[in-house]
Amino acid sequence: METTVAITENPPQKIPKIKVYKRRLWMLCLFSLSSMMCAVTFPQFVVMANVNSCFYDVSLEAINWTAMIFMIVYLVLTFPMAYLISNYLDLRWTVMCAAFSNVIASGLQFASTKPNGFAYVMFSAFFSSMSNLFILGIPPFLAAKWFPSNELSRACAFGVFGNQLGVAFGFVLSPLAVSSECSQKDLISIGKRNVAYILTGVNVALFILITFTFQNAPKLPPSAGEAQKKKELDIPYKEVVLSMLKNTDFILILITYGLMVGSYFAFGTTLNGLILEFFPHREMEIGWMGLLFIVSGLVGSLIAGCILDGTQKFKETTFGICFASLVTLIIFSGCLYVNQIWVQFLTIGIFGFFLTSFLPIGFEYGIEVTYPQSEAVCACLLNASTMFFGIILTEMLSHILQSEGPLSSNAALTVTLFLCCVISNFITKDYKRSKKNAEIKDSAEK
Repeated sequence: METTVAITENPPQKIPKIKVYKRRLWMLCLFSLSSMMCAVTFPQFVVMANVNSCFYDVSLEAINWTAMIFMIVYLVLTFPMAYLISNYLDLRWTVMCAAFSNVIASGLQFASTKPNGFAYVMFSAFFSSMSNLFILGIPPFLAAKWFPSNELSRACAFGVFGNQLGVAFGFVLSPLAVSSECSQKDLISIGKRNVAYILTGVNVALFILITFTFQNAPKLPPSAGEAQKKKELDIPYKEVVLSMLKNTDFILILITYGLMVGSYFAFGTTLNGLILEFFPHREMEIGWMGLLFIVSGLVGSLIAGCILDGTQKFKETTFGICFASLVTLIIFSGCLYVNQIWVQFLTIGIFGFFLTSFLPIGFEYGIEVTYPQSEAVCACLLNASTMFFGIILTEMLSHILQSEGPLSSNAALTVTLFLCCVISNFITKDYKRSKKNAEIKDSAEK
């Protein structure tokens, strides 16, 4: 499918060609699979925190650090990585580096199958967090490179979809494969070895596919907006970052996105301890709850992406998701005292549908208010915000949960989501990328 449009300026410019390639779907699929494997380790150990604490003879706090290391590494290295991606690594090499880091991370898990192997658990988590560092900011960048303007939000949502699916997979992989009886350490070791075989096999196959079939960019740009961007001079990385940080609307999105997604990280990390307070010895059910929490959010992400592509109402969608997340968290917290586990499955699914669906929406909103600046830098800043708030919220909720109980920890999370509702009301409706695409389309039609 090939379309030609004119970009009208004074003096008249050469008419650029745009083309939408079918292979964009394969690029998105490979990227999503790679992103999925990056995220598996995030909940892999915390979902069975009590069992792993006993098996490795370490504290629950140490187990929580297998998830928190993802946030620390991203927060510390995000600016150097954004600079590296923007100036030296193209899309293909970035995805390849992530896939290779995944291979190392899963290979290290073979050394973590013994009770004295906790150090290798942390090394594995470190390399997984490096994979995330490469991959997390890429969805809007890949969407802009390969997809037309009327598919951007859906493509970005599907790119984020992979990472969320990896978290969901991590929630159930260990409970299904590893014994929950700490006294049966031989069975636990066998289960952990089976997990390592599965992850390593998938990561090696994926690395080979990416190496030989993943492409950096199409020959022709897929949208008029991307064609226009190619004509503009590159702005130095430092100036891009400073410009974004001076943008009041972007700062508001940065805070809202950080609090919302940080709440998602904190809730997922502390879910084991929260549910065990009400339903002891139900590790398997907690894993399935985590899966439901993420998968329902995947559905929400895709629906929200379709809504944005059709309406371009970023502010209204953002506020709606923040408010719905707040209401459903209050319902979930109240229903914990019903003492019926099926009720928890129902309410956590509804809560996840709204909270998790905000991940791609925040990306797209940030890019709208910072266009035509780098999507990769914008995404890295947004992700850095999520890691910063994620560390604070995870530590805060873990401490409150252990010292004050689940009611107080959920109350703290409720206050956080209420702040998101308030802040989102002050963000602009000036959508620069959508406006530019509309102007170019109107010029072409005339």
